[in-house]
Parts: sequence; structure tokens; C-alpha cells
Amino acid sequence: MLKAFTEPFRHPRPKIDLGKSKDSGSGRKPKAKAKNWSGTLSRIWAYLARRKGKLALVLLMVMFSSGLALLGPYLLGVGVDRFLNDIKDPGGLVDSGWMYFLIGLAVVYVLQALTTWLHNIWMIGIAQETVYRMRMDLFTHLHRLPIPFYGKRQQGEIMSRLTNDIENVSSTLNSSAIQIFSSVLTLIGTLTVMLWLSPLLTLLTFLVVPLMMLGMRWITRRTGPLFKERQRNLGDLNGYIEETLSGQRIIKAFSQEERVIREFDERNLRIRLSGFWAQSISGFI
Repeated sequence: MLKAFTEPFRHPRPKIDLGKSKDSGSGRKPKAKAKNWSGTLSRIWAYLARRKGKLALVLLMVMFSSGLALLGPYLLGVGVDRFLNDIKDPGGLVDSGWMYFLIGLAVVYVLQALTTWLHNIWMIGIAQETVYRMRMDLFTHLHRLPIPFYGKRQQGEIMSRLTNDIENVSSTLNSSAIQIFSSVLTLIGTLTVMLWLSPLLTLLTFLVVPLMMLGMRWITRRTGPLFKERQRNLGDLNGYIEETLSGQRIIKAFSQEERVIREFDERNLRIRLSGFWAQSISGFI
């Protein structure tokens, strides 16, 4: 039983660059990193801006959903306090308007479910339309590139950018973008309510925040490079598969099956290890 739990973690973890190894006279240059977040966000916004009206409705529904998510637990707390006071007088449970209170509480949760469903379904539509236009623009751009561009790159790697990388953008727009906005609103609202109810308990609760920030910093510094490594390995594997399938006659003619299988296994193992550790470490969040 214990072996079943510990065996997966015996996989060797891929070596990743955590940014500590700078150019210290060894002659090796530090790896270049793309940090043009503003440019990337502006280009994505250029696609999203085509549906500004619907996007504004999504953000409005997220605000309503976050507010209702805070209102529900607050009303439950008020209800518990009223119940503890009215339980001493059984007649008070009938005469104090409990039916209206329960109906109001049900309406809050129904509205929260409705607003959540609306902003999810609308955002999925916006994300899929955005990704559709990205694929069309990228496919059109590929036909404008010169021939030497294709001679320096594997066809499978280019295919991976059209499929896997764009799919990552799709999943980010579908869920992560809305979750971040909703989480920020919920955090601000929760902190406001907590300070209003009890500043002392709020202070005690937030004593763990520095520890959480240290833990998140440890996690994100490792998961970021691992996820990037997984995407690189995935592109490499797709490129190798495409080349192998297109050259299958040559492989058969020169009896290179064992070498091809061995090289495929090495690439497959790399993506397995990077994917395992990326998902495992990110799971600590």
C-alpha cells in the first residue's frame, strides 16, 4: 500500500533554471526570457475588444456573482443568530418572518447560480470566438512566411503551436481570466466584511498570509519553468511523430524501427516527467 503512494514520486525531476545561475565568469550567457507581458496582453485585448459589449456584461455578472457569494454566508450567519434567539420562544419562530427570510436566502443562492452560469457561458462564447480568429490569423500568417522558415523547424512543432499552444490560450480565457477577476473581487469583499465584523479576528486570520506568500513563491518559481518545459517537450514530440510518419517508408527500407522507437521513448519520457512534476507541484496550491 505504501509503495503505491511513494512510487510516482521516485521519478527523477527535470533540471530547471530558477534564475539563480547568472553569468558569473563561466562564459555561459544567461537564458533569454520573454517578458513582454504588456505586448502580449495588448495583442490578446485586440481580439477581445471586438466583443466589448458582451465582455462588459460578463464582468458585470462576475461582480454580481461575487457579491451574492458573500451575501449568502452573511445571511446564514444572521439567520443562525436569530434562530438562537427565537428558539427560546417556539411561537416566535412562526411570527418572526422566518418564511420570508428563507425565501430571500433561496433567491440569493438562485441568483448566484444564475449569474455564475451566465458569465461562464458568455465567456466561453467570447473565448472560442477569440481562439477561432487567432487560429485563422496564425494559419494565414504561415502562408506568408518564406520557405527557409520551414526548413529550420519541424513541421510537428509548427502544428503544435496551431493546436496545443492555442488550446492553452483557450483554456486560460475560458476559466482562468474570469477566476482571477472573481477571486480578486471576492477577496476584497471578504476582507471588507471581516474587518466590519471583527478587526481583531481579521488580524489573527491574516497572520498566515506571509507564510502563504512564501509557499506560493516556492511553488510558482518551479511550476512556471516546468510547464514551459512540458510545452517544449510536447512540441518536440509532435515534430518527431510527424517526421516519423511522413518518413515511414524510409524507416522501413533501412530497418531503423528500433532506433526510432528508442528515440520516441526518450522524448515520451521527457514529457512524462516534466508533466508529472509540473502538475504535482502545482497541486500544492
